Amino acid sequence: MKSLAIIIVLLALATLMVYTNPSSDDLGNYVRQYVMKESQKKMQEPSGQFLSSILGGIAGSVISSQTIRTDYILFSTYEVQFGKERFKALGIFRNFILLEKPDLERLKRGNRPAVDGGNVGGKRQ
Repeated sequence: MKSLAIIIVLLALATLMVYTNPSSDDLGNYVRQYVMKESQKKMQEPSGQFLSSILGGIAGSVISSQTIRTDYILFSTYEVQFGKERFKALGIFRNFILLEKPDLERLKRGNRPAVDGGNVGGKRQ
């Protein structure tokens, strides 16, 4: 009787996982919100917040079109390559767990090394 209850619970859990396995569109929405939130942390003025919503929309669209989704029925993994930067996520129960996130600052610079006060790549000129 106890083993039957365990089997029923496991089947219910598996059914829930299949039903809540997020789609590529869900990932696009997640990335849109993530980019907006990260951008708004850095830009406090109203024009910056407007820009972050536009940036989030663009990022969500690009992610949706360039995502490699591996569907394992109960969960999915997602991978997007941005030049040398990579975004990896695990989608489970309609949520995403970031496994690798790109350096947004490096993406803004176009994967060029930071230049700060005569320092290029950590070396003084």
